[in-house]
Amino acid sequence: MSAEKGKLKYVLLVVFVLIIASVSWVYASFSLFGPKDLGVEYTHADYVSALEKTGIMVEYEGMTGEELEEYKKNAEKKSINDYNFEFSEYERKEFTLTAEESTALLNEIAPGFWWFDNLQVKALPDGTMEGSSTADIKRLKADLYSDVADDVPLPLPDNLNIYSKGRISITNNQLSGDPEAFSLGAVSLPDTYMEDESVSVMEEFFPRIYTVVPGLEINSLTSNSNGEFVFDGVIPQKVSVTKK
Repeated sequence: MSAEKGKLKYVLLVVFVLIIASVSWVYASFSLFGPKDLGVEYTHADYVSALEKTGIMVEYEGMTGEELEEYKKNAEKKSINDYNFEFSEYERKEFTLTAEESTALLNEIAPGFWWFDNLQVKALPDGTMEGSSTADIKRLKADLYSDVADDVPLPLPDNLNIYSKGRISITNNQLSGDPEAFSLGAVSLPDTYMEDESVSVMEEFFPRIYTVVPGLEINSLTSNSNGEFVFDGVIPQKVSVTKK
């Protein structure tokens, strides 16, 4: 077994022990009760504002604009492996996004392909960030982590409520984290399992979620004292998606 897989297996085993120990009512809370509410509510105007700041335009099966927005209302979940993605017109962008704009962008730009539902993100003035969502574990394993999914010793539920809080930043596409809290459903991971070994696993595997976009360069992603996310990097301005 590689050292990379060994570290992942170590962290997941700890999670599974906690899950089993919490019995059925905790297991139900993983997906039935909804993720933690951070109080971040967004509107369509927040999504439009986020698109204007990033410059991103998405075309899905020939649909754009209002036609695409209408289609998204009843969009079914899809695997990225069943579609062709063409990213083009890359530009260097520097912008700030409010919690509402960031949450809107993450929920609305690719809802059929995104692995997190009811996601909320929030940056506090002291630099701490919070995130809450229901993760589609089944699709994450198939789309991004198929190479390590078989090393998980016990089955995870297909959907899992997650909450995290801590200081997180990205520099030159590399994630750095200093977690304060991490919860799966009603189960909080003890501080013992948020130290160097566990954090190194997060820093190693989490970037797959954003580096799935070829050519994406995140020079820096931080937050400011106004509670805004601050981005500097190179991103595609046009994304075209077609079924294989």
